[in-house]
Amino acid sequence: MNKKLIAIAALFPLFALTGCAASAQDPKGSFTTVAPATPTATPSRDATPAADGIVDTVYVEVFPGKTFKAKHGCRCTLPDSNQELFPMGTPVIFVKFTMSGEWKPSQGNQTYQDVTGTTLNGTQFDGRPEPAVLDTADGPSAAKAAGLAWLPSGIFHGKTNWTIPNDKERSFGAAWYLPAGVDRLLLTMNVPSEGQPLHLTVPLPPSATDAANVSGE
Repeated sequence: MNKKLIAIAALFPLFALTGCAASAQDPKGSFTTVAPATPTATPSRDATPAADGIVDTVYVEVFPGKTFKAKHGCRCTLPDSNQELFPMGTPVIFVKFTMSGEWKPSQGNQTYQDVTGTTLNGTQFDGRPEPAVLDTADGPSAAKAAGLAWLPSGIFHGKTNWTIPNDKERSFGAAWYLPAGVDRLLLTMNVPSEGQPLHLTVPLPPSATDAANVSGE
């Protein structure tokens, strides 16, 4: 009996060592199974705008996107012509815009900027005399597919007063029929509260210029 007790007592240090080893491994196991925190990129930001600018308190960024073929013609003609200017199958360039408010000291505690009545009227393609023609047939669907409002008015859903917060983006999309041989969009964004329009030269991506050159062949 004494021999059995002595034998069991001799095993206690082994049990203790085994328990220590197990407890020593637990923190290590937890460390390997829990991934360290890593910074994540903000999904709403595009890498680099093709053009950006500001007149006074509304900062604008422009991101030309994909090019697609129009499923409908523009039903428009040049003066003294009966031929449709942009028939079905014409390439169309989709463009994303972001606007964000920029506070200035004279505004005191104002946390927003007024963009009521913002338009893109006057936009045209470099080298073309006529205004750029919006694809109002297929453009809204392209904007919806991209998760964007169609044109500035689409952000505000019929509201009378349009405002954007300072330092926060509001985005919308637009799409224009691509004339043959163009490579730059001459953007005019008119925010009435800014006092004068913002004019930006937007280089088109290769997919758009290639499509424009093909359409002109």
